[in-house]
Amino acid sequence: MKGRGMMKWMPYKSLAEQKGFMETMRAKKRAGEKPLISAERAQEINEALSSYAGENVAISFFLTGSLKESRGKIQRIDNIYKLIKINDISILFSSIVNIEAY
Repeated sequence: MKGRGMMKWMPYKSLAEQKGFMETMRAKKRAGEKPLISAERAQEINEALSSYAGENVAISFFLTGSLKESRGKIQRIDNIYKLIKINDISILFSSIVNIEAY
């Protein structure tokens, strides 16, 4: 038996406001939770940042419901606002999941 498939949901996309709302709801549904890091892992990240000497790094971070990764040289470490700038992306310390030199 074959149903109507996506045709069933077509009336909900008839107005522009509904289309945007439906896409937002789908994005929220797909979004995951930030992974928890242990105290030891947090200490390793802190040590890597404090001993940074200009080498290339790979930073994994959590942004808008998913894990992202950025590679390159850190342009700036701002201890006041607690963020890192790499490849013109500002990353909060609290959203960093992993940092590795390569």
